[in-house]
Amino acid sequence: MENYIIGSTILGCGGGGGASGGMAYIEEAMKRGLKFQLADISELPKDKRLSVISGVGGGVSKEDRDRVAPYSEKVQRTPDAQVERLKKIDKEMSDYIGDRIYSYIPSETGPGNGVMPMYMNAILGKPSVDGDGCGRAKPEISISLTHVAGIPIAPIVMLTPFNETVIAKSVVDDYRGEDITRFVAVASGGSVTAARCPVQVKEYEKAIAKGQVTRCMRIGEAIKSAREKGRDPAEAFQKETEAYRIFDGKVVSYESEGMRGFGWGNWRIEGTDKFKGKNLRVWVKNENLVSWLDEKPYVMCPDLICIVDAKTCEGLPNSQRVATAGKEVTVFGLSAIEQWRTPKGIEIFGPRHFGFDIEYVPLEKVMKK
Repeated sequence: MENYIIGSTILGCGGGGGASGGMAYIEEAMKRGLKFQLADISELPKDKRLSVISGVGGGVSKEDRDRVAPYSEKVQRTPDAQVERLKKIDKEMSDYIGDRIYSYIPSETGPGNGVMPMYMNAILGKPSVDGDGCGRAKPEISISLTHVAGIPIAPIVMLTPFNETVIAKSVVDDYRGEDITRFVAVASGGSVTAARCPVQVKEYEKAIAKGQVTRCMRIGEAIKSAREKGRDPAEAFQKETEAYRIFDGKVVSYESEGMRGFGWGNWRIEGTDKFKGKNLRVWVKNENLVSWLDEKPYVMCPDLICIVDAKTCEGLPNSQRVATAGKEVTVFGLSAIEQWRTPKGIEIFGPRHFGFDIEYVPLEKVMKK
């Protein structure tokens, strides 16, 4: 699980929740004697139901935070209370659909949103699926392989930090599902936990990034081994993933602002070594999504832009503002999984979805230029 934290922090592309939150789940599971079980989706009964679950939210204004502050004082935040919250989501979803959920799947790759469903499954005595709903982290719940596969997003069961339950029985489409869930998150001070897409295993077989959990574990193991043996962890990561090293440099600035349930920002990095004299800008909406090399479009979503500490290869989360001016970083690019490179996938997760008049160019073609 520690290896998963290391790997998913990088493949989370700056998002996917915080490593400290993920480790807290793991440590609590160990204290309770819980077991994390992992299964390939092919091992599960075809007629059982799965559901995607995640935290949804991001930055909000001070006004939004202050408005709900009095409610925060009335909510217990103990580990026992967290366990009861996760059990409540499971009960609300199962009661609404009239069937039990066999397992909960992470909506994305990340140390927080990746571990939370596995912790929930451990509490409930369920196996976790070796996969997630994206193959990286993403800012919106409508950006999901379930959307690409045509699986309905509703019903959506939302639980606020104040233990309130909201159920969207139906929505027009995934984009409306995102908007409604996001507004509940903003109204709750910036976050909400949401379970959705409760359909059978046989439908999920085409709607997850298979093997993503073990992939992150292998990445974490390779990096940790390199650190312990005094080797370059960035080289170990690149060898394990066949990632492209798309930039080396020093951070000039990282500007960010929280509003409407997202963290918006820009990395500005000045090149070093073979990139000396060049500049990289990476646009952030919770995650690293679109980049420009000397103000010309460069690597872009749905492909992965992973910014790591140049010395340790530790993934740098956007939410924690770890990027200080002068920090040495390495930027890797990884190809998105094939479902994202279909016309439907690019429509949902290409740069035009975010308002940029940029045609998606696959990473490997960008690297050949």
